[in-house]
Amino acid sequence: MIAPSLSRQKSMQIFPTPSGIKRSAQSPAPASPEGCVRVFARAFALLSALALTLGLQGCAASGQKPDAERYDRLVEELAGGQSDAWAELPEVFLGREDFAARLARLEALQGEARGQNGAEDLDRLGRGMLDAYYGDLRAHELLQRLAFAAGDEARGEFHRQALSNLTAVIEASGSGIASDPWRVISATEAFVWLSSQRHEIAGALYHGNDAEGTLALVLKARRRDQDNLRELWFDLTPTYQATRRVLGEDSPKPSELIAARARDGDAAAQTSYAIRLWHRGHAESTVQAVHWLQRASAEGNVIAREMLGVVYGVIARNRSGEEAEQLIDAAVDQFLLAVGQGSSTALYNLGQLYLSGHFGSENQPAGVDLLRQAVERDNLDAMVLLARLRYNGQFVGQDRAAALQLLARAAAGGHPEGQLFYARHQLSTDDGEGFDDQALEWLRQAAESGESAEAMLLYGSLLARGEYTERDAEEAVHWFKQAASQARDADTVNTVAWILVVAEQHDLRDPEHGLALMEALMTQDQAAAMNAAYLDTWAASHAAIGDFERAVEIQKQAVAVAEAEHAKREDGGPDYLPLLREHLEKFRNGETVSEDVP
Repeated sequence: MIAPSLSRQKSMQIFPTPSGIKRSAQSPAPASPEGCVRVFARAFALLSALALTLGLQGCAASGQKPDAERYDRLVEELAGGQSDAWAELPEVFLGREDFAARLARLEALQGEARGQNGAEDLDRLGRGMLDAYYGDLRAHELLQRLAFAAGDEARGEFHRQALSNLTAVIEASGSGIASDPWRVISATEAFVWLSSQRHEIAGALYHGNDAEGTLALVLKARRRDQDNLRELWFDLTPTYQATRRVLGEDSPKPSELIAARARDGDAAAQTSYAIRLWHRGHAESTVQAVHWLQRASAEGNVIAREMLGVVYGVIARNRSGEEAEQLIDAAVDQFLLAVGQGSSTALYNLGQLYLSGHFGSENQPAGVDLLRQAVERDNLDAMVLLARLRYNGQFVGQDRAAALQLLARAAAGGHPEGQLFYARHQLSTDDGEGFDDQALEWLRQAAESGESAEAMLLYGSLLARGEYTERDAEEAVHWFKQAASQARDADTVNTVAWILVVAEQHDLRDPEHGLALMEALMTQDQAAAMNAAYLDTWAASHAAIGDFERAVEIQKQAVAVAEAEHAKREDGGPDYLPLLREHLEKFRNGETVSEDVP
């Protein structure tokens, strides 16, 4: 059973719901905010030390004496007011060989403190926490409160200032975005710090990169005086790398660590593990992904609820009849739960579902209303989709000025699709007069995001031609190759290969790379292998490296395919048949193709 965070009656008041949509038969009681706090505190505790048991084993097996002198000296200076180097404390602490054991002890003491009310016991536990790690936020906050309550102003002021310094260190370590996360030594520290900043946490997941050996915590939270959930990033890599230093070859990969913590009940890890399973695309992994997302959703994790709704919707596309309807109902239920927690992502996904016509064409306008609500919560995806609707006049009146304003907001927020859309529009109007330095910068950012092969190709083309920026052939070729490696469509690969093979400007050429792209495409994609234009590029690639015999052989196939198309079509197409025959004659004569591209 999935525990929702809002009742059906409350959720129906958030946005218009068309009649006739089935709801789940059962509607469990909403989860309280206090319950969510306990859930996340427990989940974060499981990963706060990053493989504590393994860390303890590693310390015992290393045979090295703990390098504690620097840490002990720094703690003594900080405690005596002889130093203000609080920023050095996390790094120096992680330099100890016994840091994992200390984090384990810290976590145990924090758990014990949550069940205590007596001042004497709390004071003992707070001191024990500081003995384990002197930079613990919760310990300083606890001891500050106890000191002021006992009338010990000096001691209270010391812990208040220490807490202020430690929170400032985290604040100064980043900006909380994916490319510039805040640095913390544990997930628990991130949770405590955000709580001290008057944030309420609605969801969490871990982001691990096995190749780079990095680990991050992603939280969805909002300030207590605001409605919008924000995605906040915390870097756990230093703690993970410290664990690797201790364990050496026995150290688990981030993905292995996340999978282990998912099995231990960590809702953030369960969500991350489920997303990894879902991306595998296999039937068995899909079933497992749903299982883990359901468990995390039941714990109140809004990210799991957002993702589970999407997964149900995707699965429903391959089902029919009552089964498909039940899956869509389940998706809507998850989105409603997430909306109740403040999720603009769920509003956006619900908007897409309405616009798709699943609930009838008469209810499609409700999708626009949902997108508007998501835009009001600064959802970048909703801005781009609503901008497309206004740009083309779909479901709403055409208003390109309003569409461009939305695109500019999304682009400024770092949305690659919005950045590309804005740049393309400015290039397409008034001979590109509207394309300025800002549009160029957004296009560059879209290319650098790694999410848009189109942006890479367009940015590379501008660099290759020297339009709106200085010409840089080497950089242009780099982006062309990146576009081909990221592209999911054969046309982009073919376009890049053509540029690398036939460009009149020889500093744009790399025929060997172009040939490699076409060899992979034409041997792996049966439809591409029967495309006359792609066959033409493949033949030109062989000719460019001097293999004219193979070029002639392939070009004959291109001509034959084009002739077959010509015979089938009443309009006589395709119009490129003469060009294909011209290229065939060139290859027969030992000549290559050269063209002004891109």
